[in-house]
Amino acid sequence: MTLMPPALPMLRRALGGGLLRLVPAVVVLGLAGAALEGLGIGLIIPLLGIIMGHGDTAGMAGFSALLQQVGANLGERERLIAIAAAILGSIVLKNVLAFANTLLTAHIYGKASYAIRSALSERLLRVGYPFFLQQSPGRLLNIISNESWRASDAIQALLGAIVSASAAIILLAFLLLLSWQMTLLVTLGLALVQLAHALLSANLKAPSRGVAARNSALASQMLHLVHAGRLIRIFGQEEREKAVFDRASDGVRRAAFLLSTRQGVLPPLTEVLHAMLFLMVVIGAWLANVSFPLTAAFLILLYRLQPHMRALQMSWSQLQGLSGSLEEVQWLLDPTGKPAAPQGSRPFDGLRQTISFDDVSFTYAGAAS
Repeated sequence: MTLMPPALPMLRRALGGGLLRLVPAVVVLGLAGAALEGLGIGLIIPLLGIIMGHGDTAGMAGFSALLQQVGANLGERERLIAIAAAILGSIVLKNVLAFANTLLTAHIYGKASYAIRSALSERLLRVGYPFFLQQSPGRLLNIISNESWRASDAIQALLGAIVSASAAIILLAFLLLLSWQMTLLVTLGLALVQLAHALLSANLKAPSRGVAARNSALASQMLHLVHAGRLIRIFGQEEREKAVFDRASDGVRRAAFLLSTRQGVLPPLTEVLHAMLFLMVVIGAWLANVSFPLTAAFLILLYRLQPHMRALQMSWSQLQGLSGSLEEVQWLLDPTGKPAAPQGSRPFDGLRQTISFDDVSFTYAGAAS
């Protein structure tokens, strides 16, 4: 799955060199956890073989046949206990790694959020004053107070996508080892599901930009009420200003509702498509006369794969839904077209006599005359 382009430069910019080096650790922990999960599920094959009396080995070859021989030199009771303990141990260790990965991603997310807010404040402090004359204060306030957090959410979604992608790769590899024919069917089905999801997610960018624009307008109206409160009361414009504010607020509500509606269609649709894929595998295994232990292990792996694939798809749609916020934050951080603040190096030693201004005029560079 191709990740949304604006999120990647934002991640690099927010993390810098030090934290960016932690991202491979997120991948390694995700891969290790998924490998343990796949191994634990694969051990269900010999476990079911013992329960079923070792008689059902049809369709087993390669990796599945190798798993069927695990603990073959032990007695039946000892082998059953050993395999069950190995499955439980893999589950425990997998969850320990998952918790470590959660802590690591939370650390990266927190540092990235801080870096974004710090970079925005530095940009506003170092830009020339004509910039503030040309831009809407509401838009700037909205970027700092609202869009910066949504950009941080995009980074969190991207980190989650990395973890889910790592797990999906490993679980697909285990499926391939168990049965390449059924894995080919699963891969084709997942590709079709992803295509349908991507087509629907492409419609999220426009409403996302609409939400960002409406939030900027509402922030401008909020600033107006605070700064012009005295004049509003002097001229008796309370009702008019209340109506203007309500229209701006309702615009945010309608834009957010449109975005949420389009996003809300995706989870039930993908769940139905994944359920159809699951049933196709069950029917295909029955038609191909695949052994029950192998079919059971394959279906459990597929069942565990589906949440990771849905998480990848939801991360994609979330990134699309946050594209407007990412564009706003990147616009403010981009120095292109923004005048630099004047720099001076001459020290000020204090006044020795009075200063008077006679017939002096002044304008900011770039300001409208």
